[in-house]
Amino acid sequence: MGNDEITRLSRREHALYGELAALYRGMLEALTDERAPVDLHRLAADGARADAVVGELAPLEAALAPVRRAGGGAAEVVALWRASAVLAAEAAMMNRELVGAARARQTRIAGRSAALRAGRQALTGYRPSGANVTAIDRRA
Repeated sequence: MGNDEITRLSRREHALYGELAALYRGMLEALTDERAPVDLHRLAADGARADAVVGELAPLEAALAPVRRAGGGAAEVVALWRASAVLAAEAAMMNRELVGAARARQTRIAGRSAALRAGRQALTGYRPSGANVTAIDRRA
């Protein structure tokens, strides 16, 4: 593999790690912002794109691994590899935080649902026996 190809692959790898970190960051922000409902369609789309990025990274890493092990390389390439390593570490950290945030949000939703079920069950005790659920206009 020539220097131009190594540089091209290294740039692509760096761009993909940057995109992956940005996707995870956005998903994490969406899950931790309690003021806004989670846009499930966006979250699913971002998750699918993150999976695709990971799939694109695998062959790049396989192609670049022997070159990295051999050492050397142009200064630009070595700098790209170092920057990619930083982005990869950031993406991995955000992925862990993302999983934790998703589980925490899921737990909070389950707790709220349980409280709503309990409230609904308590309210059924106030309904007169045999009453239908039609609303009555008391002004009539």
